[in-house]
Amino acid sequence: MSGSAAFFDLDRTLLRGASGPAISRALRSVGLLPDRSIPGESLLFGLFDLIGENRPSMMVARQMARAAAGWSTAEVARAGEMAADELEPLVQPYARILIDGHHAEGRKVVVATTTPEPLVAPLARRLGLDGVVATRWTAADGQFAGGIDGPFVWSKGKLEAVRIFAEAADVDLAASYAYSDSWYDMPLLGAVGHPVVVNPDPRLALMAPLRRWPMTWLDVPPGVPKLAGLEPQRFLLPFVRPGLIPYARLSVHGAEHVPLDGPVILVANHRSYFDPLAVGMAVSQVGRPARFLGKKEVFDAPVVGDVARAMGGIRVERGTGSISRSTLPPMLWRPVRWW
Repeated sequence: MSGSAAFFDLDRTLLRGASGPAISRALRSVGLLPDRSIPGESLLFGLFDLIGENRPSMMVARQMARAAAGWSTAEVARAGEMAADELEPLVQPYARILIDGHHAEGRKVVVATTTPEPLVAPLARRLGLDGVVATRWTAADGQFAGGIDGPFVWSKGKLEAVRIFAEAADVDLAASYAYSDSWYDMPLLGAVGHPVVVNPDPRLALMAPLRRWPMTWLDVPPGVPKLAGLEPQRFLLPFVRPGLIPYARLSVHGAEHVPLDGPVILVANHRSYFDPLAVGMAVSQVGRPARFLGKKEVFDAPVVGDVARAMGGIRVERGTGSISRSTLPPMLWRPVRWW
């Protein structure tokens, strides 16, 4: 009986941005790349972070196999470990929850990326993934030979590589999931039974509704949509001001003690239904979106529940006494659907 798997793209899907800068720094650290930057490198990486994969960046990635001719396989593996040190903190917070959810349901979790296999495998191991589908460079006698072994794992080549993996691992693609931000991954998304669009590039953002593919973001709680890269709270923060509240005078003191980034827990007394507004005023002074817990009845209510999720709310069943899988949405995520 065939099993199923979840295939995750790497850049702008599992990670917040491109892995290229960290990998380049690691290759320079072990002496495989010159200390000076390649002309146009920063521009390509910046363009990638802004709009996603593009043909120029993929042309550079393909040519890397030729540039790697003569490189020590051991040194490249060492660079991969160094890159993983920098990349692991860039893994999207809700990606980790998704990985755990798929494992809990018995699926293999696999990263599918154009990034060369020895440079991404260390990160995959640290995340507890079950496999790596990545571009493989030919090697002999402890050195890379300057060619590609198998498909170049991009666009249709990525689907070909995933099919090779699926056949070897007895994985049924019709029962599997795929997550990607890229228009060029449409062949893979269309080949699995459960495609999920993550942080889509402009073309995929237009195509996903037409294909009826769910859309989600892995840096925000389940159900929080984004427009132009911003979640609803970001749009509302400028309007959450004490002076705009009628029939009440609010003053906020001490907001400067709340860090501007990193994890923070804010605890407030609950004395009335007015309290969430007062806490919201305090958070707005900091300028960062907040996540809040709410009883399940709020999230189960029509319209109100969707608004609460869109604003970053997290559904809680108070009667369970502790967190359990039954208190969380299926697969620990709730994708946004635009139809």
